[in-house]
Amino acid sequence: MSWLEKCYSRMLIDNHITDLNPRFMSRFDPAEYVRMLKLSGVESSMVYACDHNGNSYYPTKVGHMHAGLNGRDIFGETVRGLADAGIIPVAYHTIIHHNWSAKTHPQWQMRDRTGNNHGNRYYWSCPNNDEYVEFCCTEISEILAYPVAGIFIDMTFWPTVCCCDSCRAKFRAATGAEIPEVIDWQDPAWVRFQRWREDSMAEYAMKLTGHARKARPGTTVTHQFSPVLHGWFLGASSGIAEASDYTSGDFYGGRLQQRFGAKAFSAYTNMQPYEFMTSRCVSLHDHTSTKSDEELYLHAATTLANGGAYFFIDAINPDGTLNEHFYKRLGKIVRKLEPFRRAAARLRPVLRAEVGLYYSMSSCVDESKNRLPLLELFEQGANMDIRHNAVLDEVLGTAALLNRLHVPYKVITDRTSDYSGFKAIIVNHAAYLSPEEAERLRRFVAAGGTLIATGKTSLYDRFGNTDGDFQLADVFGVGYTGKDTDKVCYLAAEDELISCSGTCYPLVEAHDGTRVDGTVTLPDFPVNDPELYASIHSNPPGVATAYAGLTEHIYGSGRCVYLYSGLLAERQYAQQSFGETLFRRHLPMFVTASRNLPASVELTLLECAAPGTLLLGMVDYQEELPNITLADVELTVKLPEGFTPKRVRRTSDGKTVPFRFTGGELALTFDRFRDAELFELTMEE
Repeated sequence: MSWLEKCYSRMLIDNHITDLNPRFMSRFDPAEYVRMLKLSGVESSMVYACDHNGNSYYPTKVGHMHAGLNGRDIFGETVRGLADAGIIPVAYHTIIHHNWSAKTHPQWQMRDRTGNNHGNRYYWSCPNNDEYVEFCCTEISEILAYPVAGIFIDMTFWPTVCCCDSCRAKFRAATGAEIPEVIDWQDPAWVRFQRWREDSMAEYAMKLTGHARKARPGTTVTHQFSPVLHGWFLGASSGIAEASDYTSGDFYGGRLQQRFGAKAFSAYTNMQPYEFMTSRCVSLHDHTSTKSDEELYLHAATTLANGGAYFFIDAINPDGTLNEHFYKRLGKIVRKLEPFRRAAARLRPVLRAEVGLYYSMSSCVDESKNRLPLLELFEQGANMDIRHNAVLDEVLGTAALLNRLHVPYKVITDRTSDYSGFKAIIVNHAAYLSPEEAERLRRFVAAGGTLIATGKTSLYDRFGNTDGDFQLADVFGVGYTGKDTDKVCYLAAEDELISCSGTCYPLVEAHDGTRVDGTVTLPDFPVNDPELYASIHSNPPGVATAYAGLTEHIYGSGRCVYLYSGLLAERQYAQQSFGETLFRRHLPMFVTASRNLPASVELTLLECAAPGTLLLGMVDYQEELPNITLADVELTVKLPEGFTPKRVRRTSDGKTVPFRFTGGELALTFDRFRDAELFELTMEE
């Protein structure tokens, strides 16, 4: 068994310190580093071999060694010290964001359409430059000469739309075309370029992974995968996950992003557990503002309750020292998590659910930039900053609804070929689906599944080609008219007018035999016209149309509910109430009865490697921390068919829990509930 499969408690100490001052890193002590890790109690530590400055922490023959070390191999000393202390060492290496290589070799640099080669302090080298790729491979060989269990390769994404000579030549060779000058998501030429960006980055990742495996057989390799939630600009794709043994990455978007991100990582990973990174500080831009113990604990508990390995990130001080007070605090948090960690390591749980939430990375585009010349494109922020797009906003809104209803769900991706176990699948505005993806959804519905699809789902194939209608029009029971709404529109359903705003959505007509449960109402005038308007403040509903807004269609043995707009992205009361009603009507409910179970509680169900065992995860993550203790809580959940529990046990203290089980439903009662628990359900005494 790999170290990965039994290790659920991990850590990284960020080390991006320059050598511009001779005292920087002068006080670094590998023995002290190891002592801090022992205080924390984690099982594994990721150690910096090379940082974004391009500074190596070992004697490199091809790069630049940090001058403050005076030739001392602190990477090697730290790795060996960790191993001697029983802590698994994993190497950290950075690519692309590598200032030394970019500044030393200008011909390797990424350059956007304006010729810019950096963003603030970060200079970029291009993975389509063959000399730079060879340099990366050589550095990886140097690093993997050390006795590490694995390597994490950071920044495997495009920080800009690169138009350097290497990219232009390789795109021309691959397609016979020049890089388009204008962004246009309705133009197959632009979409083809975007797919080339994604595919060439994935090819680069796979090349580095293959080289790492040859350099040190048996080592695990993973690439930064947080761009999975950051849209088209960074050029990430499922190909990065394919080049990784397991998914890993850091996020800074709070509770909802973590709950969804953990499930996305679980869906994309090749090996379990994936790892979910949580920064000690409120962001990577703040060096000292530590999160509360409660927040750090709930981040880690959420990861474990979703079947992942928790992972904390600290940052070293410029002189190379660490904050002992924090590591003592962290040790207390880790000890509190220890029963959950032991249960995860013993049972090796993975998520199970009857509801699937489809996530199409290919569809995470920003149509607001249509017809924008590349010369005028400007994107603020680094990889950890949240970039909004209609697909991700709606997916997260849907995830929030599922959490409110306490419906466990799994993420479905373009790599998911097996839909068995799912009774319902939700697909949010996934406009760019391959014919294979569309066909899998078609077969799912025909076989008896329920599909809830929204917006322009399946209008294009992966490369932006379309015949003018949805690939799944026969399943939806509606056809695209070729016309769209303005950026404000309304669903007229059940005597309400529910607003939706943000982007333009398709106007569709229902086929014969399709039931129309809601229609589209449009404003009287163009949205936000400065002279023509009904209300000076807003764009109220005005023109009732016959376009179908909400429909239900029987296809084969299943059914499809189609919603024209992205109102599930909106998190106001009206839209959330509509979404809750829609989901209660069409999704299998997990919680069939409850009392005093607030929406802040996430429930997960995990299948274990041990036969006849399930884990029920319950994490209360309230908006204001520390949590208020829940009192007099009751819940009844529907267990998988054929699963009859004989024992329910808390993993926190090993004590059995009284329960009732009738008709396939498990009822639990708690006088008090605080923060988190994993309940082990077994079919044998």
